Amino acid sequence: MKIAMYWHNGRSLGHTAEMAKITKTLVESFSNTYMAGISGAFKGLDMLPSKVDIFKLPSFSNYDRKEGWSYIGNQGLPVEILFELRKKLIYDYLNIYMPDIFMANHLPNGLYNELIPALDLLKNSLKILTLRGILFDKEKTEKEYFSGEASKILKNYYDSIIVHIDPNIFALEDNYDIPDYIKEKIHYVGYLSPKFTLNKLESRNELGIPQNQKVIVASMAGGQGALNIWKKIIEALHTNRGHFDICYLITGPYLEYESKMILKKIGQDIPQICVMEYVSNMQTWMTASDLFIGAAGSSMLGEIISTSCNAIVIPRQIREIEQYIHSYELSKKGLLRVSSLKETCEGKLEKLILEAIKEPIDSSKHNINIDGLKNYPSLIQRKYEEVKGYEAKW
Repeated sequence: MKIAMYWHNGRSLGHTAEMAKITKTLVESFSNTYMAGISGAFKGLDMLPSKVDIFKLPSFSNYDRKEGWSYIGNQGLPVEILFELRKKLIYDYLNIYMPDIFMANHLPNGLYNELIPALDLLKNSLKILTLRGILFDKEKTEKEYFSGEASKILKNYYDSIIVHIDPNIFALEDNYDIPDYIKEKIHYVGYLSPKFTLNKLESRNELGIPQNQKVIVASMAGGQGALNIWKKIIEALHTNRGHFDICYLITGPYLEYESKMILKKIGQDIPQICVMEYVSNMQTWMTASDLFIGAAGSSMLGEIISTSCNAIVIPRQIREIEQYIHSYELSKKGLLRVSSLKETCEGKLEKLILEAIKEPIDSSKHNINIDGLKNYPSLIQRKYEEVKGYEAKW
């Protein structure tokens, strides 16, 4: 059995983290399987199991700005030429590899329609789209997924849509107008972050953190373009410096070099701040902390739920509202605190940090479905057998 998985690139680690969790589960469940990742991601690939071969697409960086998305080819190619090249590479690779199962993350037609020619090749493959749950605002989501040409892509190319969220938090069909022929393809598995097994004592022992320290951990996930947010976080920490012993700032591997140097300089000047670039065991750091301050990406929110850490999240999207919706849905259930981007810039984070230190949230007794990975292998096998009409030999 051959499985190919596409994720476009991203400006953060979320898409790569999702695919890493899925591939790890499939590797452990299906011994007689080869897996290939197709992506322009250029950081965080060490999260993937060694069995997953990566077909690396030329990468780009994209910035979320008020005036629109800004895509820059990392190799200096103009955007139009870059995506034409990526389209040809995807087509040629899949034409030779010809997977039994093809999985696309988040973008059914790929960025700039780079998947469309390849999808026409895969008539005999099981084709699965994976979605994080909350997409965009209603109008944009329906335009890009559930109406017109977009809905035809889901109807004609994809056999199943697997959604990585508990529908009690957010159900697609309750928030977007979705045709019935697409609704019947949707399967909710829950969040992809099962209950974390280490407790705070064990996590601190693993990381070498003294048990008597009051510890804050902060992460903006991949971190691209996050310097201004980091400055506001540091201001808020400085105001509350009498209430904690140390804060580990995990900048993220996508933070620009110049910004990274600025933060390292700040870290040298403030004894209570320790600047780190990247960790592969973020849930251990979350659990070890007395307070975690994080970005509000879907993957990180799932990890916050799974660790039950005392958390403040910052929805950092400028032109989209997915992170804002998701984080506030979880805050209404008492699982975390939220400081919007506007509130963070206006200084609300200072008060929120003090509140979170003095009155930590205990979310360990939630009933949210976080066992999505447990359901993945059987769902994929069932869908494969439905499409093929015979039992799969895994």
